[in-house]
Amino acid sequence: MEREWRDGDRVELTLPMRTALRTWTRNHGSVSVDHGPLTFSLAIGESWRRTGGTDTFPEYEVFPETAWNYALDDRNPRLVRRRGPLPANPFTPATAPLELRAGARKLGNWQADPQGVVRELQDSPARTDGPREEVRLIPMGAARLRITSFPVAGRGPGAHAWTLPAFEATASHAEGSFLALYDGRWPSSSADHGIPRFTWWAHLGTEEWVQYDYREPRPLTGCGVYWFDDTGIGRCRVPASWELRWLDGDQWRPVASPSGYGVARDTVNRVTFSPVTTRSLRLVARLQPGFSAGILEWEVP
Repeated sequence: MEREWRDGDRVELTLPMRTALRTWTRNHGSVSVDHGPLTFSLAIGESWRRTGGTDTFPEYEVFPETAWNYALDDRNPRLVRRRGPLPANPFTPATAPLELRAGARKLGNWQADPQGVVRELQDSPARTDGPREEVRLIPMGAARLRITSFPVAGRGPGAHAWTLPAFEATASHAEGSFLALYDGRWPSSSADHGIPRFTWWAHLGTEEWVQYDYREPRPLTGCGVYWFDDTGIGRCRVPASWELRWLDGDQWRPVASPSGYGVARDTVNRVTFSPVTTRSLRLVARLQPGFSAGILEWEVP
């Protein structure tokens, strides 16, 4: 700034901030809420649980205590400023100096997976007849549990039904992502670390299982398994052996006439068997002594 200055002159800089919605076209048309440079997340009640560590350096997991499965139903969220001096740490749910209040509706079919992980978004606008509620949004840096890309609530012929998955995956023990089992991302090799994987780490030399539980009985005749094996890097190997079992009423039975249970690396190990109609298919693996095992893809047509 060039001017002739005089004693007592004052320069004021005003940085106007506005509240705006940002649409993520490539993420199913979801939206995020910004106010100036801040992006806001849903304020979710937090339950902190000690899981390990020492008293000096404890380890915690945090779980939601309040609902999180909301679709945004408001184009103009309302800004609320906290009164009083700025806290020493403004980035906690209790001390955030700014918050937004927005209208939203619950999506009953948007649920966490068996590991407690939020499922992927589906297309917006998402059909919901839930009552309109006012929710709190806080700066994303103040939230430890974050819903930041919101589905957009909708009704009428243009709205998309939010569907439940056709099946769930469960396991005797799990390290990694259940989604990795059926995300359709085929690996370049059994040692491919560039895609998600499911493993039974750090169980070694044990008998473990993973299963698909279907919402409706389903006819099955075969499947394909791509094993994870990080020989030379870690301690996961293809299993010593494995088999398939199906749920007949309340009894697990081996599938009949399996074509062979392969444990080859760097390929899809396919097996066919006599047709069954079941709600659950279980893969039972016997791990090599001293080693764990994992799966990069488990395809059940």
